[in-house]
Amino acid sequence: MLSTRLILRLLTRLCQVLAALITSAAQRLRILVTCFRHFVAKLNLKIRGFPRHNTDSTTFSPADCCTVPTSTSGVRCPPVHLPLPLHNRQITSASPASSTQDALLSSVPTFPMPVPCIPQQPIQPQTFSPPQVPNANSSSAPATTPTLVPFAASDISRDENRPPVDTTQKRDRIPALLRRFPNESCSWLSGDWKSCVHPEGVLYLYNDRRSVFTEATMDRSMFELLDECVDVLYELAQTKSVDLGDDDIELVVQLAQTETGGAQVSYYYFVDHTARTLFWLHDHHQATDNIFSGLRGVADLSHIRYSLESEYWTHCECYPNHEMDRPKIIKELRGLAMHASAEIITSDMSLSPFDGDELSRILELINHLKENASENDPHSTCVIARFMHYFYRAKFFNFCGLPCARLEADKSVYDEDKNFHLLTSGVSLVLNAMLFWAPQSHLEDLRKVWVDECINTPRWKAFNTNLMTEWTGITIYSTVMLAVDVSFLAVPNVYIGQSQSIGIIVTYLSIIFITGSLIVSVLLVRQNQRYGFESADKAADFLSHMTRSFFGVRALATVHSLPYAMLMWGMIYFAIAILYNVFKFTTVPMLASVVSGCVVVTMFIFWFIWAAREFRLFERLAKFLPSVLARP
Repeated sequence: MLSTRLILRLLTRLCQVLAALITSAAQRLRILVTCFRHFVAKLNLKIRGFPRHNTDSTTFSPADCCTVPTSTSGVRCPPVHLPLPLHNRQITSASPASSTQDALLSSVPTFPMPVPCIPQQPIQPQTFSPPQVPNANSSSAPATTPTLVPFAASDISRDENRPPVDTTQKRDRIPALLRRFPNESCSWLSGDWKSCVHPEGVLYLYNDRRSVFTEATMDRSMFELLDECVDVLYELAQTKSVDLGDDDIELVVQLAQTETGGAQVSYYYFVDHTARTLFWLHDHHQATDNIFSGLRGVADLSHIRYSLESEYWTHCECYPNHEMDRPKIIKELRGLAMHASAEIITSDMSLSPFDGDELSRILELINHLKENASENDPHSTCVIARFMHYFYRAKFFNFCGLPCARLEADKSVYDEDKNFHLLTSGVSLVLNAMLFWAPQSHLEDLRKVWVDECINTPRWKAFNTNLMTEWTGITIYSTVMLAVDVSFLAVPNVYIGQSQSIGIIVTYLSIIFITGSLIVSVLLVRQNQRYGFESADKAADFLSHMTRSFFGVRALATVHSLPYAMLMWGMIYFAIAILYNVFKFTTVPMLASVVSGCVVVTMFIFWFIWAAREFRLFERLAKFLPSVLARP
């Protein structure tokens, strides 16, 4: 009885101590949270420069400030690369913001900063690529004179950051006798401007008299500023003796505002339908990244023409208003498709951006296009322009018309790096030996697809189909081997209790390697399903990301070979476990039979390896040793 009371007292005292500690901790935490909130508020005021009160002692309202839009407009600043089903490698650079500052700023309400009044400045040509440009469709944007910046048709981004639907506006009643349905999105249009709808559904603006195009992501004030910018461009063109009165000359202008809320930026390019090219009134700097998609060795003007013509067809697809010579272009497109189809049938190294089935469907579409060749149908214009863009982009990436032109899809146009790299070559040799030379086989396949850091779509699809077949088969083999390993442990003469037995240890190792092969195969199959059959631009991004390490393409080839290599190691360990139990617990006649069978099987395996030259050990040593001995 006494012990029970003592225990109850101790428990009561313990509860009181715990309650006091919890209460004290909660109070301290509340004090810390309060101090942290005050600190964040002061830090936000210092960062934002937001005043505590106005000088006229009136209440400050966030609505009194001119807001700075943060959404991205339909204009992307270079460097940007056109999405293609052919070659594409995007060269981007990102500078992530500080996560600590983001956490501090997100804990308090944000207010728009007041935009300072910027005086009028004369228009000067831009000689560098500006950073990412935010949207400029706010009526509170400052009316400053834009800076002229050349850009390309592929820099127009319509698919990204579209403005959201305004759910506050609605129409509950349809008026009686309503039979006209004007577009009210740009009701402030005046003069020769009119709104047009792209076959894909995008709304854009067109000046019929002056042949000027622009996107419809703006308000009245921005539209007036854009109209003034068009006048300035026309005056500048006259000073450079450019005849803009020709019907074959068109102008595309896009307005954007910098993130700091400063001066406006006017992106523009001219289109010459006769020459089928783009041109500018200023020098276009950084063309290697912006127009040539990072392709090295572009210097010949005849070569640059193919890039600009592909940009021209992108313009025709974005703004299908020009009345082109449709029968002549359809005839040219038909010739390109027929030649590419014949090349695919007769050669495995075709440079066509489409495979055989796609070319057959393109030829069928061309036959339908011939039926309404005399009509100026924007839908047909978009179809023709898209296919023409792909073919001319392929000509550009293959250095068409030059002595160094690429004639086979798996051949590089640049000099191969034959220098010996001790670290990469040594590590690669060791890994190849440990992984049964599977990385070397995958490396050769990758180099046939990822040629000069460019991708050919048909070859990329075939490559991924082969990978899927290989990994799916390895998954089946791994499942069977896993069942065999587990069944082997259930054999009566295999004593699991003897954990130090060599047979048990190697069996466990076999199970580990087989399980690893199964897991890696499943992960690679899932990754291939996500990225393997994407368009070439996404595939190029994926390969660029995967090969960005020190070992480059070799690292990706090693990853692709892991399922096969681990399956082989699992089978080897399983064979060792069986042979150990046979040699330990069998009689002499049985031992002689097993040894003779093992010798025969081993001879056949090595005979196949020697005949197939999978390893080519002596050739590799003959190339490796002289390069090592020749080094000082």
